[in-house]
Amino acid sequence: METRVDADELLTLDELTERTGVSARNVRFYASRGLVPSPIRRGRSGYYGPDHVARLELVRELQGHGFTLSAIEKYVERIPDTATPSDIALHLSLLAPVMGDRDVDVPGSLSGLGISPEAAQAVARVYAEHGKQVADELSEVVRTMIWPQFRERGGTAEELRELVHRLKPATIAGLVTAYEQAIDESQAAYDGKRPAER
Repeated sequence: METRVDADELLTLDELTERTGVSARNVRFYASRGLVPSPIRRGRSGYYGPDHVARLELVRELQGHGFTLSAIEKYVERIPDTATPSDIALHLSLLAPVMGDRDVDVPGSLSGLGISPEAAQAVARVYAEHGKQVADELSEVVRTMIWPQFRERGGTAEELRELVHRLKPATIAGLVTAYEQAIDESQAAYDGKRPAER
């Protein structure tokens, strides 16, 4: 079923490629794989609307996160055909990294402190696993609780993306605080079990 799009929102293929940075060849390829809808026909010409732009941006973001074509297809399959550009923008928001700088070399930093490479890798795995868990759970809160409230208030997908971006420093600060409290509690428990010095 063709989505109703205002004439002033329609883009030619050239305008679409200029706006999204996706080549005409890739636009056609993605349409053939069902990642974006076919062009909207007006007479003998094909045009593209906000839904095409949003879905192309999502595909590019997924590629940027290292998704294979097969993984992108599976991801896109879960998005209903009735999803609005704002709904698709929500998926983009949830893909935004919550944990801040991804270029930190944890094993390298720890090895510089005299920690063995094996132990440094083990620490890095703990960070990665728990970081992913935090990101997944926060994404679920955004999707099920924050986004519906935004929509009710007439908030835009761009405003939601800005909020998710602003969550990053709060998330990092919250994790640091929780970690410090847990370490203090663990140390206190250890001190309580340690034999008294004479």
